[in-house]
Amino acid sequence: MRHLTVKLLALAGCLFITVAPAWAQQFDWGGTLDSATNLRADPDRDEAEFEQGLRSALWAELFAEFREERRLRITGEGSYRFTYDQQGNTDPEHVLNLDMLRLRSRFPLLFGPGTAFELTAGRFGFADPTGYIWNHPGDGLQVDLRFLRWRLRLAGAYTGLLLNSVSDIRMTDTDILEEDDTDETFGPRRAIASAQLEFPELIGRQTASLFSVLQFDLRDAATDESTLNTQYFGANAEGPIEPVRGLYYNLFGVLGVGTLDPAGADEADITSGVYGGALRLFRREWRYSRIAAEWVHASGGDALDVFVPINAPATGFAFSPPLQDLMRPSLSYSLRPFADSPDAVAASFRSQLAARGYFRSTTEEDAAFDAQNGARYAGAETELELVLRPTADLGLAFTNAVFFPNDDLFDDGDPWYRGRFELSVAF
Repeated sequence: MRHLTVKLLALAGCLFITVAPAWAQQFDWGGTLDSATNLRADPDRDEAEFEQGLRSALWAELFAEFREERRLRITGEGSYRFTYDQQGNTDPEHVLNLDMLRLRSRFPLLFGPGTAFELTAGRFGFADPTGYIWNHPGDGLQVDLRFLRWRLRLAGAYTGLLLNSVSDIRMTDTDILEEDDTDETFGPRRAIASAQLEFPELIGRQTASLFSVLQFDLRDAATDESTLNTQYFGANAEGPIEPVRGLYYNLFGVLGVGTLDPAGADEADITSGVYGGALRLFRREWRYSRIAAEWVHASGGDALDVFVPINAPATGFAFSPPLQDLMRPSLSYSLRPFADSPDAVAASFRSQLAARGYFRSTTEEDAAFDAQNGARYAGAETELELVLRPTADLGLAFTNAVFFPNDDLFDDGDPWYRGRFELSVAF
């Protein structure tokens, strides 16, 4: 099966390169080399251990413009990834993947002045407005209709052709068990449909949107595999806060319903939710300062059932629990301290300091959070990130984070540490 996957990727690349110059008015290509070295120390490891990841990618893009400013763009990207984790002394992992093969066409003024129609098809990234439910690549179709007072987005995707090693969809026990199964070539099979209705600048400069995401588990429920079908319905609002210049807000709420059919147990209906918000202040004259305060709360089995997103968003760096049974406030501040320097390298330097708190949203013993007792406070994390971009094609980043667990909730109260050095080169 792995050899078949390699052959299919090679065939797709050959077709892309062969057909490209025949009609394209513009053709561009390039590549990236990315290295990430991690050092971790946490209760799952007897001592601090390294992880090394290398990724090389090649991309190509075709662009054509027709009459009435109608445009067609085809983008393809393939990559090779090498990963070695010192934990368990496992063999290095080698992955050859087709990251993107996307066709995007745009038709302005199709329905009159101020309107546009956009069609996207192939393999590309899908996401809901919050990013907490669905933010993942897939193979599918997306349609955007833009009018002066409203915008509509419809999308559908299938995830069963993504490689198991790159898929981040782990919603059930069966999905989790297959995560490290080398016999599984492809990831969990899901059919996902979404709709988003947006009203830009509905009142003043405030934008509101309504959205829904429907997720269908395509496993056979009659077997000994767990299945979970879910539907999410949400609202989102964002915009500037006048008269404070550079201050913006975001508020969202999502209700999730679904049906869980666990292996060897009775089927159960679930009702869950997640909500949150953020305040962000940007001041260019303060050396490009950015201040952000965020809050997210996911249900955990008390008044509502445990919230289960389609793919797991990151909730921290050294400590990143699932977005389930979780309340997480965070505060961050970033700036470019040498922004006024005549040296372009020094001017590109950016630093960010962040702090996060972790709380359980319920005290139930069988909640998603691995709790030893009824304590709600789980701990706090601090993070320092330093970024330098000497040129447009070269970037370096160094991130350090320490998580301080609550002794009442964890058996081992020692701090967790994670450090990461990243190097990125583009050509």
